[in-house]
Amino acid sequence: MTRARVRIDVDYGGIGRLATGDDLRADLQRRAERVRAAAQAAVPEMQEGAIVVDATTRVGRDRVRGIVTARHPGVLYAEARHRFLGRAIDAAGN
Repeated sequence: MTRARVRIDVDYGGIGRLATGDDLRADLQRRAERVRAAAQAAVPEMQEGAIVVDATTRVGRDRVRGIVTARHPGVLYAEARHRFLGRAIDAAGN
């Protein structure tokens, strides 16, 4: 039995276009919005003010990023104690 020879030519430019493309950006925005909604629903009550959760995407030099941020002076404590952001990532799924 002879072995077949396979040659793979990688189109790195094409991979780069996919990694920064509009289709991927739209998908990551959709996912970030799902995480944001789950996090906003689980935000703990603060003594002063409210935690604001935002979702956005950014195109960097070589890829698109989905970003979910929570703003409040006590957000680090709230996340450490209640883990609302971490749970939101799990709850949002794919």
